[in-house]
Amino acid sequence: MTSVQTTPMETFLETSFQNVRSSKRTDEFHTALLDEVLNSNPEWAEYDWQFEYRLPVDGFGGTFDIDIAGFSKGELKVAILGKALNSNISKNIKNYANTSVGEAARIMFAPNIEMEKVLFISVLPRVAPRFNTKKEVVGFDDVLAAKNRTKINDILTAQYDGKVEAIDLYFDIEGVKTLTEFDTITINNLDTLTLV
Repeated sequence: MTSVQTTPMETFLETSFQNVRSSKRTDEFHTALLDEVLNSNPEWAEYDWQFEYRLPVDGFGGTFDIDIAGFSKGELKVAILGKALNSNISKNIKNYANTSVGEAARIMFAPNIEMEKVLFISVLPRVAPRFNTKKEVVGFDDVLAAKNRTKINDILTAQYDGKVEAIDLYFDIEGVKTLTEFDTITINNLDTLTLV
């Protein structure tokens, strides 16, 4: 019998509903996300990578925190901003898009920086639960339909000539519509990250 190897992202997603605002969850997500990115683009393995890098001056004149920053010869070249969304997604989808467009400007117009790539990577279920304030499931979001109503890549491409890209990696939560608690989930059909 052969055992199926799980990726760091799959391992992270199985417990992604736990401690959703904790720094430990964020660290685990960033580690898994960087693994996905480097598997898709091995050339970047030679870069120096930092988590939670603070850009000293952004395009708005303030500071800006980058989830995962890649440096070549000491210069910032790649910025990865990741989201691991798992519930109540549809009601926030336009806000996520607006935030991404604004954050792209903050990075791309930062003084004295020549970015190679800015990636907004969201990892999200195709069907996601909606919870009330008591953490009870009150419905489900068709995340694919919501994302199809909010496409930003054409705007990012027009503004930044392909240097800024939004990528969605989808997965399925096994038995999503019959689960009553989401402490630990089984996931399948996780998309593979492909960078152009």
